Amino acid sequence: MIWYNDLNDGIVISSRIRLARNLDKTPFPAALKDKAAVTKQLQDSILKSNSTLANDFELYELDKKNKEEKLKLLEEHLISPQMMQGNGRSVLINKNRTMSIMFMEEDHIRLQIIMGGYHLDEAYDLADKVDDVIEESLTYAYDEKFGYLTACPTNAGTGLRASVMMHLPGLVLTGNINRVMQSISGMGIAVRGMYGEGTSSEGSMFQISNNITMGLTEQEILNKVKNVVNKLSDLEKEARKILISKNKTGIEDKVCRAYGILKYARSISSAEAKQLLSDVMLGQNMGIIKCDGKMTPLELMIKIAPAVISDGGGLSAAERDVKRADMIRANV
Repeated sequence: MIWYNDLNDGIVISSRIRLARNLDKTPFPAALKDKAAVTKQLQDSILKSNSTLANDFELYELDKKNKEEKLKLLEEHLISPQMMQGNGRSVLINKNRTMSIMFMEEDHIRLQIIMGGYHLDEAYDLADKVDDVIEESLTYAYDEKFGYLTACPTNAGTGLRASVMMHLPGLVLTGNINRVMQSISGMGIAVRGMYGEGTSSEGSMFQISNNITMGLTEQEILNKVKNVVNKLSDLEKEARKILISKNKTGIEDKVCRAYGILKYARSISSAEAKQLLSDVMLGQNMGIIKCDGKMTPLELMIKIAPAVISDGGGLSAAERDVKRADMIRANV
């Protein structure tokens, strides 16, 4: 199942595991001269393995994709922003689009598993199994003291980034989001926007992930992230209760106005649509409004992003805004 179609509790949206790996005795991508040969070796470790995974992937050679096609993969959370640059980079994506294996990003391999809802342990277990398949035919760069060796020292050790995307409109609307995020940033936890490092938190979406990959076991990292996520979930639930108790009419009006605009707008930007969909999602989870549309607000958030809505068609901004409004009206 595609991750954004999976059920979630309206607060924890998705769970993602990313493993960074490099080949032994091979320069990191930034210093690697023959990327093509090494990339072929990496791809074959999956595509020519005896695992059932071998037939589950489609190969995307990013040098052969235009900017809009690559941006679409980014908006679907299947590649990182750095992969947009091309330059010998490629990615394997499985059929249900929950697994992507990026080659020649900052490291030789970035293995990513993304699942809808709160499934961090399950995502890690799957990533670990795929990692074992790759290692059957390759030797990783590993040091007994420093663990897995990576291009950036902050990824060394386990090479594990565990992240959870959270929908936190209650904390945003009560004005507590900055204070809360500052308090957790000193706990070895990073807070990023919807598309990762350097991106904004569109639609009150925040990615919560570990900062530290060395000196902790994989399970300790998972537990650290889960502890913070659980605390944030409790704070968000409390914030939503405060919104209802202090200004029930105000929050109901905000949700219903958002639904009305989405239902009848003839042209709408990506940023406005995502914020209004966030409001509707909040209203659904709080029992204020019930939508029986063909798509959930979360699915629409993904499918109305600029490159996804264009679908490689090279639409102008104005044309995208019209097509976006048409899609929302038909599905919300």
